[in-house]
Amino acid sequence: MMKAIPFLKACKAEELKIMDWPTPEITADDEVLIQVKAFGLNFADISARKGQYGDAPPNAYVPGYECSGIVVAIGSKVDNVKIGDKVIAGTFNFGSYAQYAKTIKDAILPLPEGWTFAQGAGIIVTFITAYHAFFATGWTFPGDKVLIHACAGGVGLAAVQIAKHLQLEIFGTCGSDEKVKFLKERGVDHPINYRTQDFEVEVSKITKQEGVDLIIDSVAGSYFKKDINILSPYGKLVGIGASNLSDRSITKAFSVISDVISMTTMNSISLMIGSKSFIGVNMKRIADRKKNIVRKELQELYKLFLSGVLKPEVQTEWTWAEVVKAHQLLESRGSTGKIVLTIPDA
Repeated sequence: MMKAIPFLKACKAEELKIMDWPTPEITADDEVLIQVKAFGLNFADISARKGQYGDAPPNAYVPGYECSGIVVAIGSKVDNVKIGDKVIAGTFNFGSYAQYAKTIKDAILPLPEGWTFAQGAGIIVTFITAYHAFFATGWTFPGDKVLIHACAGGVGLAAVQIAKHLQLEIFGTCGSDEKVKFLKERGVDHPINYRTQDFEVEVSKITKQEGVDLIIDSVAGSYFKKDINILSPYGKLVGIGASNLSDRSITKAFSVISDVISMTTMNSISLMIGSKSFIGVNMKRIADRKKNIVRKELQELYKLFLSGVLKPEVQTEWTWAEVVKAHQLLESRGSTGKIVLTIPDA
């Protein structure tokens, strides 16, 4: 047995706790078992905890998409790591909120020299999602304009780093004046507080009605309609999440329905005539069915990290005993960057 933080049922953050759980075992020749030293939190974890994430397994299960740690067991066909190696891993089939987690060899990278386990635990999901949004969805060119929603979050800041590397003009939405200041310091050209400004109006004004070339949207709902309105010809709207819907309670069902309708009213003919496109990104499903894509993108990202072009974006590091506080912070949208929880040695 090991210690873990499972989701036993749809619940509030306050109900999460560390408890005994069966230790995973190697069952396939391409699998790797890791002693987890740190794991990252993602907004999908919030949706899964609330019972709103369709790709989650039936309760009860251990959540978590990414971790770092030490290899303790390997399958017979694992040839890229050995027992004792320090690694970064994507656990796309969940399981990283635990002392031990299992993954496949294609989802593992060596922990770069000089990095802490916390730094390593915070890069897989955010950076591969942002990387896929930029590189696997069509061409971008220096000087193109990109709008990044939830720009001060984990994926948002990863996207900012990649956008700066690609020499793009960056627009970013966030929810407070403090985050506007933070984003300016991080090199965002046009940060927009969506609570006090209409991003559609602001983007149209700044671009003189020309719009932007790429939008990375983790919010969805009513945002999609506005996104389409400010896309330039050949513009691409990349949907990477739907946090706006996860925020709603049953008592706000009518507003959820309204936002879902907004999401489904994109007319394929008008997209074609405007030479615009919508692309959905679900990295878990890509990892399930297209492991070669995940392997390729992780390798390319790793080169960018080793060269110093990209850097880890961990803004909050706590121990896993503080999981309740961490989930509350992420769910409240009060955080910036990545939240990582570390597991102290027993």
